[in-house]
Amino acid sequence: MEFPRLPSRDTSGQKVVLPDDLEGEQTLVLISFDRRQQSLVGSWRGFAKELCEMYGHFGYYELLVLGGRSGMMPAMSGGGMSPEAARSRPHDNALIARVDKTALQRRLGLLGEGNIYALLVEDGTVVRQAAGVLTPETGDALEDLLKQWREANSGWTDASAACGSTGDNALDS
Repeated sequence: MEFPRLPSRDTSGQKVVLPDDLEGEQTLVLISFDRRQQSLVGSWRGFAKELCEMYGHFGYYELLVLGGRSGMMPAMSGGGMSPEAARSRPHDNALIARVDKTALQRRLGLLGEGNIYALLVEDGTVVRQAAGVLTPETGDALEDLLKQWREANSGWTDASAACGSTGDNALDS
């Protein structure tokens, strides 16, 4: 399923449009619907940071989705998140969006806002998703996907397809 275009703001107030502005060829988007869910999101944070260091093609974001009909952010004196939100989310990967929560949940196939969701996005498409805190099984599955992607995109090509077979090489026989 396609990740919908979603206007959001980072902690410094800069506009970020998902999925267009996501960094990483594979990007984990951790979605929460209430600031009280930050401890649940925190279960993923350290692991996601480690994966960013291990896999150069990987990125992650924490997206707090707050209700709002217009999709517009209310005016704030600092131009970014409210002071309360900035204190509770003091890192660069934090985003906040004010949109119709129900419509977003429908578009992404999420089962309500009582849980958090981890979505792996590639080229604007959600390729995997999980609900809840990080478990060893979910972490292993995510890391396996990243390894598979890296191996599939490592730059190795089939030599016979790339160079053609001439018959002059001992390896051709």
